[in-house]
Amino acid sequence: CQKFVLTPAFCFLRVVKKLFALLLLWFPILFCSAQLSVMVVNDTLTPDRMVREFLLGKGVTISNVKYKGEVDALGVFTDSNGLTGFRAGLILSNGRSDLLPGKNSRPNAGANFGHHFFFDEDFITQANMCDGAVLEFDFVPSFDSVAFRFVFGSEEYPEFVGKNFNDVFALLIKPKTARGKYKNIGSLPNGTTVMINNVNAKRNAEWYVANDYYNAPLYNELEYDGLTKPIVAAMKVTPLQPYHIKILIADLGDCEYDSGVLLEALSFSSYSTAKPRKPITRTYHFNFENSSYQLSESDTKRMRKLSDSLSRFAYDSIVVIGHTDSTGSELGNQTLSKKRAETVVTYLSMGKIQCYRWVSKGAGSSQPVQANNSEQGKAANRRVEILFYQKKR
Repeated sequence: CQKFVLTPAFCFLRVVKKLFALLLLWFPILFCSAQLSVMVVNDTLTPDRMVREFLLGKGVTISNVKYKGEVDALGVFTDSNGLTGFRAGLILSNGRSDLLPGKNSRPNAGANFGHHFFFDEDFITQANMCDGAVLEFDFVPSFDSVAFRFVFGSEEYPEFVGKNFNDVFALLIKPKTARGKYKNIGSLPNGTTVMINNVNAKRNAEWYVANDYYNAPLYNELEYDGLTKPIVAAMKVTPLQPYHIKILIADLGDCEYDSGVLLEALSFSSYSTAKPRKPITRTYHFNFENSSYQLSESDTKRMRKLSDSLSRFAYDSIVVIGHTDSTGSELGNQTLSKKRAETVVTYLSMGKIQCYRWVSKGAGSSQPVQANNSEQGKAANRRVEILFYQKKR
């Protein structure tokens, strides 16, 4: 088959909820294929829902999901045996995304949508592009980095390696500022941009999986003639600042032979790369009576003085841990200790302390500092501990 050449011119309860949603969505198609299936955009499975329920992980909030491309080019895939390296995720293609499942019946599978002159202002190339697709959205990371995993596969392998028909894609991220510039994080750990001419049987071959021969491990399951192993896309970011991501893919130089990028389900997350810092720990013995979490008048004055002294510093977080003596049940003590911690947090947070995050915890009677066989020992155990995590200068 000869290619058509153009003339010049991407807490535990939350994850469970998402996985349950995945199961409900895939139920109708799980019986169509025991291994690899794709469902494309429809009236209920919108691009916004795809990103929120099947890509978004932890530590990131998103908004303004937009998609440019054919309906058939964006889909949700499920891979029960993990043949692609992922069990599920999104697929963005420059053809029909539902052509991903095999077997590998022909060497030139593809869909020509007739969009001979695809253009995107952020997809910089001097070659002609065709049948492109763009998925983009805004996001705010909670921590200092973002990362997700992807696989790139194509029918261009292996016959068009080193030629002009070099289907390409990009994973572009930039800050949402006037001077923000995109960085393409669709690359190998060595910095090489992932594309057909850069990852193949001869170049960066340790990342390449060939599927163009009849006894290849994936030959009966996957249509693409070649694909990469799972790759991590990552970038350092500024916590709590807005960013924009664009995931793009296009035919380069022709409108034939599909390629696709697979994004692992629930993998788009924000992480902290900072080394854990040791907190400043202080123990305070307030006059908590048995079964009480209220502060006495004298201890309330002490709390005000403490708040004033703490207001001279800035903190990333302050963690208050409440404790009880051994009187009563452990379940009751757990609840009581948590309320004691909450009482202290309430008083401190009403002051002028510069703190980004307040945390209250209860330890019950599990961590005594003295034996509970005397009133003196019990009084010592009715206490709070405060952990101060100061801001880095």
